[in-house]
Formats: sequence, structure tokens, C-alpha cells
Amino acid sequence: METQGQEQKDAAISARVPMALKNLMAEFLKLDTHMNESDFVRDAVREKIQREAPGLYQKLFQEKPVVA
Repeated sequence: METQGQEQKDAAISARVPMALKNLMAEFLKLDTHMNESDFVRDAVREKIQREAPGLYQKLFQEKPVVA
């Protein structure tokens, strides 16, 4: 989450998936509103954390103190 005076930083991760799953994702993306595979994966990770660890998910929205 971006707070006043701080920039949000992105991190890259990679994961290997079976070709059948990648093909299924590609089919789903044609029907869905996600812009691309990265957008889909980010959303899927957020949904899983929100569903299975809601306390951790709430940390995403907590403001962090601004360091001067």
C-alpha cells in the first residue's frame, strides 16, 4: 500500500505451472476482465490470502508510519 511520502515497490516472482494450467488460464482470460496473466495471478494471490488468512490480508490496508 502506498502511503504519504513513500513509494510502493514491486517485486518480481516466477512460478512454473503445467502447460495445461497455463492454457486454462489463457482461456479464462479471454472470458474475464483481467488485462493479462500477471494481473490475474496478483488477483488470485490476494483472493487466496483474503479467504484463508483474513488477518494477514488486513495488513495490506493498514497505514505504515511515515519515516522522516
